[in-house]
Amino acid sequence: MEGSPRKDTSQPDTAATTEAFKLLSDETRLELLEALWEGDDPTDSSPMRFADLRERVTVDDPGQIHYHLDKLTAHFVRNSEEGYELRESGKRIVRMLLSGIALEHPEIEPVEIDVSCPYCGGQTLCSYRDGWRYLECTDCDVRCVPSFPPGVISMSEFPPSGVRNRTPNEIGHADWIWAAHRRVSVIDGVCPECAGDMPITSIYICDDHQPDWEEYQFCEHCESIFWILVTHVCKQCEYRWSMPISNYLTREPAVAAFYYDHGVEFDFGTPEQFGLLLDVEKELLSEDPLRIRMTIHLEDEELNLTYDNQLDVISTERYG
Repeated sequence: MEGSPRKDTSQPDTAATTEAFKLLSDETRLELLEALWEGDDPTDSSPMRFADLRERVTVDDPGQIHYHLDKLTAHFVRNSEEGYELRESGKRIVRMLLSGIALEHPEIEPVEIDVSCPYCGGQTLCSYRDGWRYLECTDCDVRCVPSFPPGVISMSEFPPSGVRNRTPNEIGHADWIWAAHRRVSVIDGVCPECAGDMPITSIYICDDHQPDWEEYQFCEHCESIFWILVTHVCKQCEYRWSMPISNYLTREPAVAAFYYDHGVEFDFGTPEQFGLLLDVEKELLSEDPLRIRMTIHLEDEELNLTYDNQLDVISTERYG
């Protein structure tokens, strides 16, 4: 018996996406979503009655409220005999609005924080503008890639809500934790933006890598201070993330155990621990099949991990 054609779920439905954008272009609908969010009681899962919802919005005409609620029920609101409640998609929209993304533009001038530069050990400054958190060094002109201004150690996307009511040190810590969790998601192949499949799309190895490590300057050939860069791209939303291959060590229990045995609780929880990865030795064992070995040296011991073309560990060896 021939089955019915299966719907292709590998790509987003562009018609549905367009319709969703149209629905959210109306202020009354956004007000209704916010009212349902604010009226949600974690201790009571009951939907909100129409009369209660009407009291929470500025629109007086009940017909208009019904009209806009009917539009929202296709994507963002669930309607039942008991009343109205947000679908998970509706909750995500409200969370996005509350985070301040695309609505708020706070700025924080560079200010000293209690973090050392992972390259030179110097004093760092934290700043925030255009939705990005900057960490820069006052003692060196490190430049990992051409897009970074001299002295900028890192730039990371960080929502405006992350800087509210926080000191610069708290912002820096929150940003590092935020980015670390997103990085882990990417390494595990799940897009941190939409939860879509996010496989490795390239492993770039510079053929003539010559960065200036004395001045912490990128290589002119590959325009990166890192020899091997791994890129993931989401199949759904096309979100892109590139990172040095040494970041993959943070997911290996053998690495955490090795550092722990040497008195280091390695969890990649601080920028200073990123400095530990700068000392990791990398070796290209073969190109076909791709085999890359990374070696960590601590005191009189070393840990070797060999990776394949999917960056899965195929062997682990400890000496010393």
